Amino acid sequence: MAVILTNLKMTIESESYIDAMHAVLTHKGWATYSKPMLAGMTSAAFRFTVNRRLTAEGPTAYNWIAENFLAADFIGIAASSNAGFTFDATFPLYRDAAILQIKKAIDDGTGAVIWKDQFVVAAGYDDERQILLLSNGKDEELEQLPYHSFGCNQSPYWYYQVLENRIPLDHMEVCRESLMQAVYRWETHDPMLPESGYACGRSAYAVITSALQNGEYDREGWPTVLRSYAASKRDIRSYFTVLETYWPSLREAALQYACVAESFEEAKRLVQSDHMPTIERLIPLLNEACQAEEKAIMAIKSFMRETIDIRKGDIALR
Repeated sequence: MAVILTNLKMTIESESYIDAMHAVLTHKGWATYSKPMLAGMTSAAFRFTVNRRLTAEGPTAYNWIAENFLAADFIGIAASSNAGFTFDATFPLYRDAAILQIKKAIDDGTGAVIWKDQFVVAAGYDDERQILLLSNGKDEELEQLPYHSFGCNQSPYWYYQVLENRIPLDHMEVCRESLMQAVYRWETHDPMLPESGYACGRSAYAVITSALQNGEYDREGWPTVLRSYAASKRDIRSYFTVLETYWPSLREAALQYACVAESFEEAKRLVQSDHMPTIERLIPLLNEACQAEEKAIMAIKSFMRETIDIRKGDIALR
């Protein structure tokens, strides 16, 4: 048996899980909003984590099961997922169970998100050829992944997520909650990550500038990190352009996030140019972005002050 979900195609724009999630949701008809809106509403765009050596895995260093579940939950989508290590003795059993779950989702007309050295979408399968068919955002043709190769990535991790159902939520309340999460991610270190190896939110800026100044960073990984966060800051800018129309009081936050996005775009342009830019040209841009983002968060906190006061014990809780 072979099933292919027509017109299910992922494009790489947000440089994150959001690219895959948006493809699945829009194909299913569960979302009609833009990718920046999804990135903002799920709070995924506000995640800002770096490895202290600026390695390429920094932007994906988070608890995929928990965080991607929350991303779906924030917008009223029920989801289930699983993950693990390929070196576990039980991996073949988990792989077979994962393939069955992914195929069931496809049979129901819903693509699945999986990890294949990046987040991609399973858009079909062919039992006769024993393959999954993936949309990876790079190739026009669907990529073939043999069932037995599921989970065989550059790193020893496997992961998949299926989106199962939708519960309509009040759009404005979803957006308001995303503002709380923006503050939380700016001020709080991810409890899953050791502070000796990673920095999050506000602290990430200091770690980036320190690594660049002392020269102790991954030259190959750093451009990937910068490209990823330039995309997320761009999404935030677009998101706040919309939020400002809902709540004019957020105009200051929108203006500051626009400055953040511009600084990251210029830094990305410098790094991708033929001549490696001097640190002296990058540091001011990052400092400007940090100051602007701090002002944006202060504007959000002013707008959300009553809710923040109520939830000051742990604003991550809803």
